[in-house]
Amino acid sequence: MQKAIVWKKIHAAVAAALLTLLLAGCVTEPAPAVSTGSDTAPGATTPTPEAEEATTDSTTDSTTDVTTDVTEDATALPPISLRIDEIDMNVAVTPMTWRVAEADGVRTTAWVLPQSGAGWHPNSAGVGDVGNVVISGHQLLGDAPFAPIALGDIVPGQEIVLTDADGNSFTYVVTEVTEPLPIPATLSEEEDLAAQYAAPTDTPTLTLISGWPDFSTTHRVIVRAELVPDAE
Repeated sequence: MQKAIVWKKIHAAVAAALLTLLLAGCVTEPAPAVSTGSDTAPGATTPTPEAEEATTDSTTDSTTDVTTDVTEDATALPPISLRIDEIDMNVAVTPMTWRVAEADGVRTTAWVLPQSGAGWHPNSAGVGDVGNVVISGHQLLGDAPFAPIALGDIVPGQEIVLTDADGNSFTYVVTEVTEPLPIPATLSEEEDLAAQYAAPTDTPTLTLISGWPDFSTTHRVIVRAELVPDAE
């Protein structure tokens, strides 16, 4: 029991740290920053050439790609698609990888978002499981799967259908769409926000993270949804 409690604390801390970086944004050419999934830097007007870039002028070239299969329940499967019929949105979902990098001599981590489709955070819950399923996506780069979030097309009350690798579908209903959250915020604000939205939950929850607006990335918008009972 003590080991389980300790693991959940470690899990929450790692999730919060990674989402803090995701919320923080990254810089544009000529020096791409540690990747956080954003499309432009705070106040920038042009997108980064590659969202996966994980080095800066002050960042060493030492990076390591890492994968993880940790979920709240080892039997729960990751999502392979996300669908919102009301707005004709159908997005492929793949597990994200993350990088370990050194910035100013400090080791840090950053998610690497896919350029096509959205990215599932592998340290979040599986589809339909008790816990927080966290999915991030570009609203500008690549095929911009989360542009509808940036455009305000997703609203409370809409249904989001997640499908897992076995073809099982689970319906979540949108309960909250945040106001655009500025980037950057203070470090303490970023950490608080990360902890709030990335932390494991006691109920089946879905969290979608997108940049905002649809033509740049100066803010974040986060969508929360809850599993509809017996909606498999």
